Amino acid sequence: MTRSSISRFPLALAISFALMPAYAMQAPLAGDSGRLAFNAVTSLDTPEGRFAADGRAVVLYQPAFRARQAGSVEAMAREFLVARAARLGIDSSPARLQTAFQRDDGAFSVVRFTQTLNDVPVYGSDIAVTVRKDGEILFVSSEARPRIDAIATTPARSVDAVRQDVERTLGMTSAQDETSPRLMVYADSAPTRLVWVYVLRDVSRSGAWEVVADAATGEIIDSHDTSLYVNGTATVFDPDPMTTSGATYGQTGYTDSNDADSAQLTAQLQSVTLNDITSAAGVFRLEGPWARCDDWDAPSGGVNDCPTPATSDFSTTRNDQKFEGPHVYHLIDKQMRYLNLTLGVTVVPNTVAGGVRFDPHGFNGDDNSSFTPSSDRLTFGEGGVDDAEDADVVLHELGHGLHDWVTNGGLSQTQGLSEGVGDYFASSYNRSTGHWTPSDPQWFWMFHWDGHGTDTWPGRVTNWNLTHTYPGNLGSGIHAQGQYWASCNLVAWVAIGRDAMDKAMLRGLAMTSASSNQKDAAQAIITAAATMGYSPSQIAALGSAYNTSCTYNVTVPSTDLIFAHGFEN
Repeated sequence: MTRSSISRFPLALAISFALMPAYAMQAPLAGDSGRLAFNAVTSLDTPEGRFAADGRAVVLYQPAFRARQAGSVEAMAREFLVARAARLGIDSSPARLQTAFQRDDGAFSVVRFTQTLNDVPVYGSDIAVTVRKDGEILFVSSEARPRIDAIATTPARSVDAVRQDVERTLGMTSAQDETSPRLMVYADSAPTRLVWVYVLRDVSRSGAWEVVADAATGEIIDSHDTSLYVNGTATVFDPDPMTTSGATYGQTGYTDSNDADSAQLTAQLQSVTLNDITSAAGVFRLEGPWARCDDWDAPSGGVNDCPTPATSDFSTTRNDQKFEGPHVYHLIDKQMRYLNLTLGVTVVPNTVAGGVRFDPHGFNGDDNSSFTPSSDRLTFGEGGVDDAEDADVVLHELGHGLHDWVTNGGLSQTQGLSEGVGDYFASSYNRSTGHWTPSDPQWFWMFHWDGHGTDTWPGRVTNWNLTHTYPGNLGSGIHAQGQYWASCNLVAWVAIGRDAMDKAMLRGLAMTSASSNQKDAAQAIITAAATMGYSPSQIAALGSAYNTSCTYNVTVPSTDLIFAHGFEN
């Protein structure tokens, strides 16, 4: 088995706006998860309400107004707007209002109005007037735009033509509309412009992106992620049921049995937080800043698609085909946060923005998994134990990605280097959970759940250096040879600790290229460690791992070099 591959009702009354200073909008956002509302920053809070710098009301807590005319709540709300137009900054302009929505809540109603120009709505405009049945105005909240110029509202270019410009500018490759595009008037900044507004979802980035583009030029005026990021929950194996239970594959309840649940396996499930998943269009998605579930490989659709529940709880058991998606999301998100935020090593996909893409059900159900550098995708097969259920498999494939990303696409498989990188990072994580000790055979295993069983493949080991030497006796093929690289670096892991070794691994690999062999990478890592200020004892431990426990014969940096850069311990 292999483990790589690699509105609606127009108001008859025209209400105009006074000419007022233009208000600066935020610059177009390339990756922001939200956008500051037009009136979010105001200059004056009083008992009466909140006011902008030009004196117009943004919120009126106590409007002190009762409509005199009897009639509908909409008519009473209109009466208020006419009487207080100057207070709201909407007293002279070519813009009109349309009734957008009315909500009746028993004792009072809320009537919302949208500004329009030639029946084209003004982007972001909204005036909410709360009316009691007797005509008293209880509360007013206004997102009215204070300056709207008279412009032509026939678009110079079609919605599709401008969209092509948008996709090209943002690097979107297969964008889909989350909602129908809208023609709107944009008056957040001068000059007033006619725009197309899109909400797009694309594999190139997480979230649902609202893009405002000039209807004549295609220029992007604003782009921001409209998705709401929340935390969800799920049940997962972490890292795997063999590790957490200490059991041996084949014991009662500890077999794959075609994805069947057992009391023993279910007892190993842990409830975890799914950080920063997406809430949009009434469902929750496994899409966040560090990981993203996508369905691109067979089997596709239905139960094999990424789960999108109506609540943020993704919890289930392994018998459910929806189990693997949140399982992989949790592991990738956790590892990427650790490397990027805890260790401070920037390592993110090269070809796409946002989280690491993964398909938890791929390879047409075969027993294989892969990382694909051209698309930065991780695909997990299902033969035997589902690969996505084993943290060793997930983090091994992610390890290929880490290797590729720190080298800007220069991943090397010379002497199985990248296979060893994947095994190293998977083992580093498994050991860090504290379930095994060096006296346990499993301390040296790779693929604890997916391998080493009576009806699984044999798996791999990370004490390969005890029976093999570099360079002439590494074994046959890149997967066997990679075991030597992982084994040697895990000797150093024991000596200097996970944080220091993981960081040195990434910083050292970043120096290498597509033809680098194991000795090249070892020399790069020990050089990186010395340059980063690792202590003399840490450098000596690395040298011992590479030259005594293993046979790379690297040059150990001198004490002078270490002290020249300072050291941490």
